[in-house]
Amino acid sequence: MALPTIIQEEAGLNEGQTIAARMRRWDAGEARGPYTMELYPTMTCNIDCVFCDTTYRRQKNEGELTPDEYWRILDDAAEMGVRRVFILGGGEPLVRKEVTPELMRRIKDAGMEGHIATNGTLWGDSLIDQVLETEWDEIHFSLDAPDQEVADALRGRGGVFEKVAKTMCRIHARKHFRYGRGVRDASRMLIHAVVTNRNHRMFADMVRFAHATGAYRVNFDYIIAYRPEQFALQLSDEEKAEVPRYVEDALKVAEELGIETTLEHFLRPATMDRGAMEFSQDGPRDAANAPCLNPWYYLVVHPEGKTSPCCVIPGIGDDVRGGLKGVWDGQAGTFFGDLRTNMINKEMTDLCRNCTYSIISRNDYIREYI
Repeated sequence: MALPTIIQEEAGLNEGQTIAARMRRWDAGEARGPYTMELYPTMTCNIDCVFCDTTYRRQKNEGELTPDEYWRILDDAAEMGVRRVFILGGGEPLVRKEVTPELMRRIKDAGMEGHIATNGTLWGDSLIDQVLETEWDEIHFSLDAPDQEVADALRGRGGVFEKVAKTMCRIHARKHFRYGRGVRDASRMLIHAVVTNRNHRMFADMVRFAHATGAYRVNFDYIIAYRPEQFALQLSDEEKAEVPRYVEDALKVAEELGIETTLEHFLRPATMDRGAMEFSQDGPRDAANAPCLNPWYYLVVHPEGKTSPCCVIPGIGDDVRGGLKGVWDGQAGTFFGDLRTNMINKEMTDLCRNCTYSIISRNDYIREYI
């Protein structure tokens, strides 16, 4: 299959250089496809995390995109030069058994980089074999503590910790059996942990758990609270004051074991309160100097077909059922067209204040190449 022209033009560029090149084309008045696309197959979930902000995850949702609609979206994405597809959602992607495994296979067949975020409880041997055979790129396991009691309590279901640990160990073992020791580039695993007052002293042990199960990285994010049960998990001022000490210990362990983390962000007091993010208003009014770069390279497709530029903003954008390119390239009067205009004018949405440093740092990385 011939590569799209845009991919041929970008041969030899790394991620930051590629996105920067597309940003410059946008500033020159030429639309370019997103680098990364997120697909949310469902908002339904098989567990009940106490901090989850998807309030309707316990029910089967109506109006979700069909398998054929997903295949068309993926075809459009390949044509537009999408380089990475991330499967995740407010629910567990593998609840959609008729969609997610085949979607994963098609992503790799199209030559794209594939990532999936999962709670790790619905993995069977056939899917493990598939990700190894297709050299799926990354699996992000959501797990909040290296301790069964705490992890299961936060995930709202007994047995979650054991299932996730066994899944990760099976992948790690089969990967070494297939490829030999030391192979880290294919089917890499990482852990995403939500930091609460139940686990904020466990940073170092989580790093050790990641190393033991074959993960190469741990992403930590503070909880964001909307409801009483979420506010009850926020850190007190005294607990916040403890965090740097535990982070310093964990950073030493991470360096010793060769595990990547987001722990450096936790040494900044400003990271401890989600919902208070501030963005630079400096620079000229153009795409390259917008407070957030996501609307020019990042597209999220929600289960019912609506769109957004990130995981922080819900699916309030135009529907992809009419075609992915029309939604993304939209001019004035469309969701993405108006969002880009507002960003150029340094006008952020209220939801942007809920952003995380993982997104901010990704934008900072791209700016180095613009």
